[in-house]
Amino acid sequence: METIACPDCDLLQHLPEIPSGSKAQCPRCARVVATRSVDPLDRPLALTITALIALIVANTAPLMAISAVGRHASTTIVGGAYEMWMQGQEVTAMIVAFCAVIAPAGYLLFMLTVLLAVRRPPAPRWIGEMLRGADSLRLWSMNEVMILGILVALIKLAELATVTAGVGMYAVGALVILFPAIMVSFDPDEIWGRWESARTRILRAGRAERRGAAINDSWTARPRFKPRKDGMSPIPLSAAEAGLVSCETCGLLSRTARLEEPGSCRRCSADLEWRRHRSIEYTWALVIAAAICFIPANTLPVLSTTTLGSSESDTIMGGVVFLYTSGSWPLALIVLIASVMVPLGKLVALCYLLITMQRGSVKGNQERTRLYRMVEFIGRWSMLDVFVDTFTVALVQLDPLMSVAPGPGVLFFAAVVVLTMIAAESFDPRLIWDSGANRQGYHG
Repeated sequence: METIACPDCDLLQHLPEIPSGSKAQCPRCARVVATRSVDPLDRPLALTITALIALIVANTAPLMAISAVGRHASTTIVGGAYEMWMQGQEVTAMIVAFCAVIAPAGYLLFMLTVLLAVRRPPAPRWIGEMLRGADSLRLWSMNEVMILGILVALIKLAELATVTAGVGMYAVGALVILFPAIMVSFDPDEIWGRWESARTRILRAGRAERRGAAINDSWTARPRFKPRKDGMSPIPLSAAEAGLVSCETCGLLSRTARLEEPGSCRRCSADLEWRRHRSIEYTWALVIAAAICFIPANTLPVLSTTTLGSSESDTIMGGVVFLYTSGSWPLALIVLIASVMVPLGKLVALCYLLITMQRGSVKGNQERTRLYRMVEFIGRWSMLDVFVDTFTVALVQLDPLMSVAPGPGVLFFAAVVVLTMIAAESFDPRLIWDSGANRQGYHG
């Protein structure tokens, strides 16, 4: 039986033996703290190779094509980012290229390297670096957001010309299915176990959960308690209260010799922290910066359309109105939620979490933790409008008949998305569960 700490509430708990195809949940905050895959190596390897083939097709074949009055144009994913760069939106182009090409490709290459290297013992030491890289890039791989952006762009352009879907679009659709399948079937703790076993270390029985996993059966880990002098029910014990620090990369608990400097994880060599360094200050700074960018993102035009000498500029809300009046009210609702309500909701939610945490609130910890998870989950969907604008600009270059150029608002909107996503990652949900005294010591 292994002792672990919950990544969200730091509850110290005993992990039972988990059957294959099952998961274990934290009894305090309901976070999935461990999973065990049925086939942790062969299945994710096959899915990763298939996803790499689909990614190559998605980046070489046209996503969609447009025809109007004898003029034709088509674009690829890279072509969309290139056109944004040529139109003077270099930062936006780099964000699109990173989220649509670099991050997915990097994630798949890291995964392929790990899954192949671990099969030939002894497992190389650099596997830990590969796993950390894959986990970081997973967050920024936005295939599902991009495919929805392509669909919205198709419907918007269908009012202006004949638009057809290309092979690349179907390849992106395949990636939308393959990426979650890889995350569900992959068991990172299987890799850590083989890595340790190859170096004659104790093989840990737990299966550390990575975000996004969903298995068949649920188990509940057993919390550890500290006694109370008043004879009342014992209080659940956190890892920090027990003098243990949990590695945020591999989940290994360590007892450090120096409280001020926990050092590095003995398993994966990642830097150990009792709590994320200055989590509150960094999150506040990012939230304030995103709130400032939110105003011009919604007031400045994001697209400028030129047709036979006449020019028209549209804001985000203008695009929502256009979709609604053209009869595509479901897509108008999706764009309204993803591009307006979600960014605003993230800002309000993060402010609420920060304020209640700094005021020392000890009520509604479960609800606040669920709110944080929701913010973390929906953050990527705000990138929808950036993808819509990118592929619209890339396709509609039919001079002198028609052309579309990006407006200044798209850069501010991309900044809002990136800043709020980084803010959610900077926020440490364990601080919600800490006492006021402990919280001050951890973030300072």
